[in-house]
Amino acid sequence: MARQRKKRIGKGSKRRVSYDDITMLLKVAETYNTDYDFQATEWFWSDDEFGQISSYEEFKSRYPHGSKGAQLFVRFTSKFELAGIVAEYGFLNENLYFDRYGALQIEWKKAKPIVYGLRKEWDEPRFRENFELLSTRGKEWLESHPPKINNNNHHKDEIF
Repeated sequence: MARQRKKRIGKGSKRRVSYDDITMLLKVAETYNTDYDFQATEWFWSDDEFGQISSYEEFKSRYPHGSKGAQLFVRFTSKFELAGIVAEYGFLNENLYFDRYGALQIEWKKAKPIVYGLRKEWDEPRFRENFELLSTRGKEWLESHPPKINNNNHHKDEIF
């Protein structure tokens, strides 16, 4: 029996988080909790590696197909692609995901030129489309979910 797709949570609304929601979030997290994923994350955020790339041409020149950098890019972005697929089919609570991982705005902004370049080069318009959709939904989530803690209320002399 096919599971019906859950409706996405509307602006500012909350629903009770189920055991299944938590279980799926943990499964998605566990899937990308390997040493290789830590390498990919470190590479993506490194100012000496991917942080210097601003165009697909630069990326392709520095990290040709099959290179370690190209492989790390594919691995890093694959976790957002998977989360996007699982959310698209209603198995991942997006509010829960974004509350845990953030709205993916910086990740998508950095990856977008490379993703678009690969789509064109590979003639594969669907490459990482679920990552892109998840980031679009993340932007909507940011707009409808203000921070839970107002940092303006902190006093200068507070010690944490």
